Amino acid sequence: MDLHLKDRVAIVTGSTGICKVAALSLAGEGAHIAVTHLTETDEKAADRTIQEARKMGRSAMSVHVDVLKRSDIQHMVDVVLKEYGRIDILVNCAGTCTSVLAENVTEDQWDLETGVDLRGLFFCCQEVFNRAMKRQGMGSIVNIASVVGVNPVKTNPIYGVAKAGVIHITRYLAIEWGPYNVRVNAVSPGWIATEMLIEFQKSGKSADPESVTRSVPLGRFGKPEEIGDLVAFLASERSSFTTGANFVADGGMIAGIRLASLIDGKIDML
Repeated sequence: MDLHLKDRVAIVTGSTGICKVAALSLAGEGAHIAVTHLTETDEKAADRTIQEARKMGRSAMSVHVDVLKRSDIQHMVDVVLKEYGRIDILVNCAGTCTSVLAENVTEDQWDLETGVDLRGLFFCCQEVFNRAMKRQGMGSIVNIASVVGVNPVKTNPIYGVAKAGVIHITRYLAIEWGPYNVRVNAVSPGWIATEMLIEFQKSGKSADPESVTRSVPLGRFGKPEEIGDLVAFLASERSSFTTGANFVADGGMIAGIRLASLIDGKIDML
């Protein structure tokens, strides 16, 4: 399916995992991309993404951005507008997650995580809308939320609250900005086999893969490309009547409660 993204200009915050794949999915459909980085490791990842996009014949650039700083967000928009003159797509993907019980949450943890995952995302939306999409009379914003923003998961109290806020602000902005032909949607991934998750599993810091996939009706982790393709579709005019929606892509994990049952002497998931 041709998504008609040729020569569209997209900003993707974040440079690894789902962020990288989303950027390359957009580039693969014809968009020019700007990806953001924060750390030196992120910058190297962003550079690799840029090189891959350029091999596709797209223009690509990276920008240092700390989404906790309004001045950095404003600089990001300045740089992209100077280079391309417009911003058609914004994918808010940058995020952070702390595993902690609510009883042990510190103020610093709360401020950092809600600051990056929700406050920073909101001001990226605001800045891009006010300075580009409103003037253009068109645009598509895709916010990466999470299934834990729909249903809470133990040890993710801050992340879950922040992602629930992302889903809510997505719906609100869709209402306010719809008259300007600016669409705002969210994607809530479940367990996705990103590089970070794989490394966590190797180190023993993540849940056992078999125990996780038993909770997923499709019986596997999602592929980053499956999220990237969904982001590209929502960014495109192929979804032109879709706004204010939250698309859950979790293999059916939160569709219902899966119960254990003893079958032929073995515990199985129904």
